[in-house]
Amino acid sequence: MGPGSSSKSIHGMTGLSKEEARGFLFALLGTILFSSKGVMIKLVYQYNVDSITVLALRMIFAIPFFAIVLYQESRNQSAKPIQKRHYGIVVLLSFLGYYLASFLDFWGLEYISASMERLVLFTFPALVLILSFVFLGKKIHSIEAYAVALTYGGILLAFLPDATSKGGNLWIGGGLVFLSSLAYSIYLIGSGEMIPKLGSQRFTALLMLWSGAFVLVHFFLMKEFRLLFQQPWPVYVYGFVLGFFTTVVPAFLTTAGIQRIGSKKAAIAGSAGPIFTLFLASIVLGEEITWENLAGTAFVLSGVLLLGKKKSTAKLP
Repeated sequence: MGPGSSSKSIHGMTGLSKEEARGFLFALLGTILFSSKGVMIKLVYQYNVDSITVLALRMIFAIPFFAIVLYQESRNQSAKPIQKRHYGIVVLLSFLGYYLASFLDFWGLEYISASMERLVLFTFPALVLILSFVFLGKKIHSIEAYAVALTYGGILLAFLPDATSKGGNLWIGGGLVFLSSLAYSIYLIGSGEMIPKLGSQRFTALLMLWSGAFVLVHFFLMKEFRLLFQQPWPVYVYGFVLGFFTTVVPAFLTTAGIQRIGSKKAAIAGSAGPIFTLFLASIVLGEEITWENLAGTAFVLSGVLLLGKKKSTAKLP
């Protein structure tokens, strides 16, 4: 039996080709790295660093890598010049999808747990559905309405254990992260047309460079420049991890996964995110896992997977 027949038998048993299996692996690794972001941010906050400073450090470490990618893409002979109108849309999307969404997310993590943050962020597929219905007039099917109910029911259930003990902080943090998810949902709706026009690599690199610029302008308007050089050394280690391992690497792993298996299947791999964060936060941060957390996570993932059968989704910021 030759190597060709071996790969055919694997395909027959698993239903996946080698490229598809590789795509799922890339998407899953991207999800794991993305989902560890909240835990890393919580570790940085132990050094009394505020959200905008952490976000600025993340972007400082990420920007050079995206600049290299954009430079390589610009040298591509087949790359078409970007129209002014398209460029303006990219700038607007970068403000909404990665600057505003990231800032609200980092800010919300000052109030709520890493596992709760990931769960609230995972409402974005349901938000995309609702926004498309309200502003674009797209129909909502019964299974989609059921999925939305499952998603938000799961969030409320997961909130129950902390509702009495944390009180106002829980609702402030949850509200900020929900607004982050809303901003990202608006970005997703607007980005669908731009990625085919610019290409995923160039679009991602340009988007992240502009969002990094917005973050740094925000930092310099609100904070003193010297704060970037007066942090304990572990803060810079975590900053690099946030910039490279939870931003740059997963962005391109996700792109590679989507290219091989499509965004709908990649979203299924991405549904492992809240589960991974729940257990990672428990191990690293000592966050308690309650039956309400587990049940709420199961509800949310069920809703997201139901939506995944009807429409494609994308990754979190």
